[in-house]
Amino acid sequence: MPSIVQKLSGRRAIGGLRMPVQCSLKTAVVREGPAQSSGAGAAWIAYLCPVHAADLDGWPGVTDHPETGPMSCGTVLDYRSPEEQLQSHADLWLTRLTGVDPAAYDGVWAEVLDQADRVLLTRFEEAGTTGEDSPLQNMLAPMDMARQYAAEGDLGMAATSLGYCETFARNL
Repeated sequence: MPSIVQKLSGRRAIGGLRMPVQCSLKTAVVREGPAQSSGAGAAWIAYLCPVHAADLDGWPGVTDHPETGPMSCGTVLDYRSPEEQLQSHADLWLTRLTGVDPAAYDGVWAEVLDQADRVLLTRFEEAGTTGEDSPLQNMLAPMDMARQYAAEGDLGMAATSLGYCETFARNL
């Protein structure tokens, strides 16, 4: 019998793995994201504890399903294309944090991420947190990687790198 995740995913390959929250509580539900435009299954599936099932900003789902599986709370299996994942990052945190709107760059992700990297570095330098462990400092390397991958045309790896940034951004 297929698991709930296999049913919701339409048995498609995972396009990305995200951890928008770090939580040690046991998973209680699997949140089903909206259906893919192709109708082939959920766009994403999130494993959540009771606390995060109630208040994970920006991740409204279609339905929650009971789950006691092995994934940690906050794990999101993303089945969307790299471009859709990048847009999701922009919608959920990147534009708010950097002020960089992908629409201003006609969706050219190499340019979007280059500018976002510059803004993030400037914010870090202005914060004066050099030498301290800070979410901004922790975001510098994966943001730079996202910028480099996008410049090389590898939007999948750019989206993966932004997934790391997303985890740190929730602490700002």
